[in-house]
Amino acid sequence: MKSVIQSENWWPLLLRALDLLARPTAHNILQGFEAWDYNLRLRPCLRQLERARFLASRGSGRDRRLHATPEGRLAAVGGVDPARRWERPWDGRWRLLMFDLPSRNQTLRLRLWRWLRRSRFGYLQHSVWLSPDPVTDENLPLRRLKLTPEAFVVMEGRPTGSDTDEDLIQSAWDFTSINRRYQRVCELAERGRKMARCGNAKPADVHGWLAENQLAWLTAVDSDPLLPELLLPKDYLGREAWEQRNAGLDALAKLEIVPSV
Repeated sequence: MKSVIQSENWWPLLLRALDLLARPTAHNILQGFEAWDYNLRLRPCLRQLERARFLASRGSGRDRRLHATPEGRLAAVGGVDPARRWERPWDGRWRLLMFDLPSRNQTLRLRLWRWLRRSRFGYLQHSVWLSPDPVTDENLPLRRLKLTPEAFVVMEGRPTGSDTDEDLIQSAWDFTSINRRYQRVCELAERGRKMARCGNAKPADVHGWLAENQLAWLTAVDSDPLLPELLLPKDYLGREAWEQRNAGLDALAKLEIVPSV
């Protein structure tokens, strides 16, 4: 499944085009992407995306209509919907996951750290990690991580004294680095819009931009905890980068795909 998206960086652009087209039939898409069909073998890739269940179709022949599945939409943005993450509620309580593992068991420690990073926990100390979301036996994969109950503890609470939510956030996540990555996404989005305004972009140039744009977005979003909106730092660039990225894809989708009706 991952190989489909990684090898075809134009999938996010195709997704935007499906949203923009009044009649997203296979015929319209292939006609609009005529040069891409020749150079990038679009037809086989469309079939591959259908087999991966990223695309679904109805009808047949020239009237066969395509639409992106929920799995396809999620894959196009890196496996996580940032808008949904930002919009989730927060109950006002922080979760601290603290663990005590034997220093000789580096494999187990590394496995746990990787899970914590993938789950977007913030790093406070080597054995103390932070999350605004509930941590339960259901979402903590004890058996897969081979953790015993006595090896860790989860505590819920609020900062005390002069400490604030903002202090915790700045300690747990490097938003300077996160914003730097999102700034790169914004710069690439502007380049994509400029390419669309010129109106004579070559398929190879668009494909190169798509690969660079997708890599920049995945790099940024992978490092971002995607906190609830209430907790986002004032200078956070993630939401702006998301809007700019979609605007760049929309501009190129309108340029490259033109319905035949």
